[in-house]
Amino acid sequence: MLGAWGWAQSVELGVLERCQGVFQALRPQFAYAERVAPQRFLLRVVLGTGEAALARLTVNIDLQPVPLGLEDIAVVALERPLQDAIRLRNRLSQGLGELPQSLSLGNWYVAVPTGYRCFLTHQGRVVGVLLLRQNLEPIPNPRWLAVYQRSVVRFPLELR
Repeated sequence: MLGAWGWAQSVELGVLERCQGVFQALRPQFAYAERVAPQRFLLRVVLGTGEAALARLTVNIDLQPVPLGLEDIAVVALERPLQDAIRLRNRLSQGLGELPQSLSLGNWYVAVPTGYRCFLTHQGRVVGVLLLRQNLEPIPNPRWLAVYQRSVVRFPLELR
């Protein structure tokens, strides 16, 4: 029989194992330019499994993930979105497949009322969040697909 400490440790290992399993299955789903100010766009890359969009990253023009909270100082992805789209599409098709390999899963999580938050890191900095329900199933975010569909510049699923 597990005591309170043993039970808590067991739950922690279960959450981290599930986060790791979902993390390992993440693949780029799509990318888009999101307008954050007039003439300022950030490049967003959505990772997921199957049809589920599970994590969103902001990347610089060199496709390096930007730490959460520092998106405002990211290198502007697009200054002229329509003119830059072809150049960016070529860069994405070459470098987007390598993006998941440059990420790590943090070795901690946060319990929230709806479940758990696991953290995607790049060079030790948090760049994305993976949400799990209390039953440890991933929580997709359909809003990212809606923003993608409204974007002036979007890059299709074929980039996977």
